Amino acid sequence: MKKIFAALLAGALAISLVACGTSSSTASVASAGDSSKVTSAPASETPTLDAIKQKGKIVMLTSTGFPPYEYLGDDGKPAGVDIDLAQLVADDLGVELEVIDMNFDLLIDALKSGKGDFIAAGMTANEERATHIDFSQSYTANGLLMVVAAGNDTIKTAADLAGKTIAVQSGTTADLYANDEVKGAKVLTFKTPIEAGTAVAGGKADVAIIDNLPAKSIAESSNGKLQVIEGFITEEPMAMGIAKNQEDLVEEIDKVLAAAVKDGTVEALTDKHYEIAGA
Repeated sequence: MKKIFAALLAGALAISLVACGTSSSTASVASAGDSSKVTSAPASETPTLDAIKQKGKIVMLTSTGFPPYEYLGDDGKPAGVDIDLAQLVADDLGVELEVIDMNFDLLIDALKSGKGDFIAAGMTANEERATHIDFSQSYTANGLLMVVAAGNDTIKTAADLAGKTIAVQSGTTADLYANDEVKGAKVLTFKTPIEAGTAVAGGKADVAIIDNLPAKSIAESSNGKLQVIEGFITEEPMAMGIAKNQEDLVEEIDKVLAAAVKDGTVEALTDKHYEIAGA
């Protein structure tokens, strides 16, 4: 009996060990099998656009007072070429457009800090700015003009700017030009080019340096107090600004702008808002 019992006990232990081994092995295989089924989702190729669509709006940063590209309409809301082009981007994405108006020299920092998705403010794409943000394709050629008091015949070329009091919009390429390229100039900075033009009309400055169409619009709406000196003193490409590492948004804006340039939309909007803003 003892031998039979011992044999039965040994058999039971062997079965138990086999059962435990099977269970452990099965669990291990199951675990390995489950693990192999867990795969991470592929990264989106359009993370910025996905985020914009999820929140249901795209935020444009601008600085009004730069007609015809951005100005305050009769309803007190931002209007202009850039606002309409930004609306085309929003429509293409199927989201709402929100416009935030601020001083021009705050735009890049605001974009970098995430307060908006892109800048559309008649901004010149230059090398210094490109170290901080990316740019879309250029959608219009631009350049700086001189605006003087009507009847002023002492300033005819850029060489005549030396030693003069020059009014500019703060943080613009006009600001940089007056400070870096003109000898002996006294530079007065203002929030908008309209204020720079007003300084000339009021005798506080000899000349204002302003971008092409805004300069002409401001002069035409000055009741004969201002005149534009023909001939660019610089030539500059205008583009929209996008934060670094957001290539999908750059591509989206480029697509919309390319179509708007090709089908004449940019030209039509420029004519429309030039007439309104210059009135």
